[in-house]
Amino acid sequence: MCRPIFSSIMDNGEDPGDSSEGSDTDGSSEGETEDVNCEMLRENLERIVGTDDSAFSGIDLATLIRKKYGKSYDVQLIKKDFMGRNLLALNVMWKYMEQKSFPLTEEEYLLRLDDVANTLKCWGAVSHIRNSLANSKERPRIGKAVSIFIDMDESGGRANEWIYK
Repeated sequence: MCRPIFSSIMDNGEDPGDSSEGSDTDGSSEGETEDVNCEMLRENLERIVGTDDSAFSGIDLATLIRKKYGKSYDVQLIKKDFMGRNLLALNVMWKYMEQKSFPLTEEEYLLRLDDVANTLKCWGAVSHIRNSLANSKERPRIGKAVSIFIDMDESGGRANEWIYK
């Protein structure tokens, strides 16, 4: 059920029980308007706050990758040392499911992406990955993965809990 966060009442001096011209007697127009208002409210909130990542899954990650690159690329989570810091990264690999030599079945591929998606949710990095994929100009190519670095301390994930030295 969608409830408005903000509401206002405009009093134009009419009795709410009066039927005025242009009003429907069955009330269906009011219900449709309420549905449209709820949808507009949700879209505005998502634009301000970002989309709800609690339901992010492997299928969502596969869809993001497929929309971006046109292929179902494999992904890996890795640890890298960069300028004296331990960082985590999501690597979009150069192998993709549509290749004959791809080592995973579709089910195994989606299970792997489910694991990665759940880890990204735990780290609070889903929106960062969404934005980085949308803005990246790089493409995976043979021997070269696209790395999306995840700063765990920035996203509230506390890197020392996830990186072992």
